[in-house]
Amino acid sequence: MLEKLEVTNLSILGSIEVNFSNGLNIATGETGAGKSLMLSTLVFFPAKKFPLELIKNKDDETVISVLVRLKSKNMKKIFLENNLKIECNDLFKIVRKISSNKITKYYINNVKVKADIVTQIFENYFSFFVQGAQSFLIDKSYQLYVLDKFVNIEDLLLSYKSNYIKYVESLKRLNKIIAEKKEIDEKREFLNFQFNELSKIDIKNVDQELEFIEEVKNQRMINENKEAIAGLISYIDSDGTNTINQIQTKIAKTSFLDENINKIVEELSSNISELSYQVSMLANEASVDELFSNKQEQLFLLKDLRRKYKLTTDELIKKRDDIKGMFSREAGIDDMISKTQKENSLLKTICLDEAFIISKKRKKGSLLLSKLIRKGLVDLGIPNSNWIVSFREIEISNNGVDDIEFLFSANPDFSPEPLKSVASGGELSRMMLVISLEISKVFESKIVLFDEPDVGLGGAVAEKLGEKIARLSKSSQVLCISHLPQVASFADTHLLISKKLNKGVTHIDVKSLTKEERVNEIARMISGRKIEEEALILANKMIK
Repeated sequence: MLEKLEVTNLSILGSIEVNFSNGLNIATGETGAGKSLMLSTLVFFPAKKFPLELIKNKDDETVISVLVRLKSKNMKKIFLENNLKIECNDLFKIVRKISSNKITKYYINNVKVKADIVTQIFENYFSFFVQGAQSFLIDKSYQLYVLDKFVNIEDLLLSYKSNYIKYVESLKRLNKIIAEKKEIDEKREFLNFQFNELSKIDIKNVDQELEFIEEVKNQRMINENKEAIAGLISYIDSDGTNTINQIQTKIAKTSFLDENINKIVEELSSNISELSYQVSMLANEASVDELFSNKQEQLFLLKDLRRKYKLTTDELIKKRDDIKGMFSREAGIDDMISKTQKENSLLKTICLDEAFIISKKRKKGSLLLSKLIRKGLVDLGIPNSNWIVSFREIEISNNGVDDIEFLFSANPDFSPEPLKSVASGGELSRMMLVISLEISKVFESKIVLFDEPDVGLGGAVAEKLGEKIARLSKSSQVLCISHLPQVASFADTHLLISKKLNKGVTHIDVKSLTKEERVNEIARMISGRKIEEEALILANKMIK
């Protein structure tokens, strides 16, 4: 159950604290007092986009917190699934903070959590039925949502949708393989030509291309200096060697010279020989033109192909490899198609089996829902109506094989037609109310919120509504905004919402009424601001 709502810096609510009890909590008050805004705070709490226009002071932080008592076993499961370490003791404080720069943060028992966790908790434990919701009722997708909620087939739907996603992914793979085979067949000759042309590329990547460019550049420099290299070799081999030989001969005849001089001459002779070898190697390198020519041809080829295909070097290499991979896969593509077809067929069979089980449960549940809604409409002042769910089998889809639509006729001598064609606003509101009550019965121990469900009702019909909501509150906690005494008289806890002006500042006050105060408030709802004796007597009777 929801035990407490605390709000800071929100619209005319400002900062308030509201305590709720088990059973039926009804809030009343004059128009504009902030009743619906208080309930809307709970509606907007898990919303991804919070209406920032509701923030009172844009420079301050806005904080909304709810204190809820929930089954720790169920909450523990949610926390484990999301790898959260939060103590479970049945009491949870869930907080939403909106900073001055519009950033939202959520906390559960002081542990920061993702918005999805809060959304999941609210979807599991809260049901909201607010003004204007009846407009959704003409939407076929919402009608299916209502039916599935009533039939309570969430686990079946989760399993089905999981398998359906696998089926769709398998179908996409199959279509992709078939399209690839078709493309290969249609473009075989052209692809062969492209592959042969691109296969002439003997460079692995753009880095190797840069190496080739540098090597070719160096090779050109060497080739351009061949003549100078040849002259250097000639000089070393003739004049250089002769000069060293003459020095060695003269030193040999001069025995009195230091031994170190002989060593220097020997080293000089050795260095001249090494120089001769290195220059000769350079000359040989200059004469080996084949490797240089190959690298140069590769660079010319790449330049032409880049211009022709309008691709970079790496993209050209990738295109060649892609075509090669396509040809490699072609050999086993028929086997791949056959294998994927079998996989897809099996997944479709699984989905169809589950879809028909779901359809059977929907059809069975729709009969009960139709019966309950017809009865509920009688209680709310629409007798002799006909309300059914029509089914049309369709191709397998995300929601199964059912295309459903709610049909209605207010008169027994007319065939039921789609709601959008025949139902008035008042009729839609009452249908939505009955549906809300019946769906809420399916989910026990939930928190159900109604925002002025009695709009457009009065007299005995309003009293019937009060009885229905009171019965619902025996199994679920109910929070209800009402403007009718017939409904408010059923409250277990009666909250009075009032608006006061203090020194030019609007202040909202929420008060839990005593029995005597309840009598006065219901009397006010009966007779207006001037409470008459007859209204007090009637209010006393209604509360008893």
